[in-house]
Amino acid sequence: MARHRESRLMLLLLTIIVGAIIGTVIGEALRGYVPIFARSASMGISPTTIHIGTIISFHLGLTLRLNLATAVGLLIAIWLFYRL
Repeated sequence: MARHRESRLMLLLLTIIVGAIIGTVIGEALRGYVPIFARSASMGISPTTIHIGTIISFHLGLTLRLNLATAVGLLIAIWLFYRL
């Protein structure tokens, strides 16, 4: 039973990510035609450089940019997940 619940949760997470990506792509494609899609909110962590000795260094950061189409894509994805 726990395995089924775990796989269902992973499927929900995948559905949410795909819905957000599709919504964002559609919003970016239509931003020239529908002005409300041009507005977005950004949140995240500024890129930080991490040095490990003198050999390895990498940048770590995360930024989320959400617009109305992203929210609509998320809602449709969640609705479809529970509908199917």
